[in-house]
Formats: sequence, C-alpha cells, structure tokens
Amino acid sequence: MLRSETAPRLSTPDLLQVVQVPDWEQLRACMQRLLTPLGICDFMLQMEITSVNGASQVQLFGSLPSAILQQFSLPADDKADPVRQHLARSCLPLNWQVEQLCLLHGGQIYPLLKTIGITQGMSLAVHSKHAVSRLDFYSNAARQAALSTSAQADALLLAVHLQEAAELLWRKATPNQEPMLSVRELECLRWSADGKTSSEIGLILGISQRTVYFHMKNVAMKLGVYSTRHAISRAVMMGIIKPNN
Repeated sequence: MLRSETAPRLSTPDLLQVVQVPDWEQLRACMQRLLTPLGICDFMLQMEITSVNGASQVQLFGSLPSAILQQFSLPADDKADPVRQHLARSCLPLNWQVEQLCLLHGGQIYPLLKTIGITQGMSLAVHSKHAVSRLDFYSNAARQAALSTSAQADALLLAVHLQEAAELLWRKATPNQEPMLSVRELECLRWSADGKTSSEIGLILGISQRTVYFHMKNVAMKLGVYSTRHAISRAVMMGIIKPNN
C-alpha cells in the first residue's frame, strides 16, 4: 500500500499530541497532519465498546465523507468481506487493493471508496481493555506500492494512540460510565459460562489460550471478583449474560 520510499518517523511529541487533543475535530486535524507525510490520505476508525450490561455502542470517526463513513455502521456479511475475515482472526495489518475488493466483495463500501479516488488501504484490528476497533488507512496513490517498513511502524503507533484518544473523548462525552467489557472479553465470558475451557475458547475465537486467560483476568478485575466462576455468577446477577438452563 501507499509508497515505498522511507517516510519520516513520528516524534514522541507528535504521539502525545494525539492523545491530548480536546475534541473530535482537532483529533481529525491532528491525524490528517501526521498521516499525510506517510502517503495516507484518509482514515476510518470503527470503535465498538461493550458495557457491563452487554449493550454494544459503535463510534465511527475519520476523514471520509459522512455518507461513506456511515456505511461502516450498516449490518455486514463478515464471511463475504475478506478484510473483516482477516481482522477477526489476526492482529496483523492487512494491505489491500480497492479493485480486488470490489471484485471479491458485493457490498457498497469498497466501490464507494473507489468513487472518491481511494486505490488501496491498510486495515488492522486494535484492541484495548474496553474496546475493539477496526482502523483503516487509505491511499489515493496512482502507483500501487507498499508502505515502507518505517511508515508501517509509524502507522501502527498512530493506530494505538488514536484508539486511546477516541476512548478518552468518548468517555468525556458519556461520563459516569460503568466498568466496560470489550467485545472479546464478553465473548470469552459467554463461552466460559457455556462450560468451555480456555483451550476450547481459544480455538473457537482464533486466539491463544494465554490471550483467553488475559481477557478473563480483565473481566474479573472489572467486575470486582477474583475467579472465573465468580465472574460468571456476578455477570449473571448483573444481567450481562443469561443463566444456563
């Protein structure tokens, strides 16, 4: 994706500026300023946050036209979208070409990206304790060349800081939130309540057993308990998951 020459490296003040912006508009402007030298013309963040009662909220943010940005909020057939399939099973970024995705996927998102001149992109999944996000970086470069190693490293650093900044701004707009469970934590909790072992949950979700342990430890911490069994019973009492029949 994008360009092959060496891109300028981001500085620590650049990254700190991302997480210190006071509002969404300044965050968008800051991201565009930092992404342009990397050969990235636009970006899209789809952040899904799940509260302890199981309700899921999606925050869409980016530099795309609003009509295209809203397409990411529509129900999608994940099996038909190669990008969604990849992000569901891997934390590694995926480089793609718009022309190829228009042929492989029958949805509207990629043809719409093509209409505004997007030629290629890089997508990745970003996870935190409270949210899971899809983040896309787009290019309108006529020549289809991959990001340089340094530019990819900078883009990944920006992805982590953008996720943190978006969470901070979301919480600022919605104060007094209860402890939050991420989508992945909720999945691990529900499968555990169904009697699945950590090894089985890992196979189902396509993650390692160690990662399952990590998510369940976070669940227990957020719910104020000390074991998986106690976390399940607390979650049932709070209405986060339904009791087994």
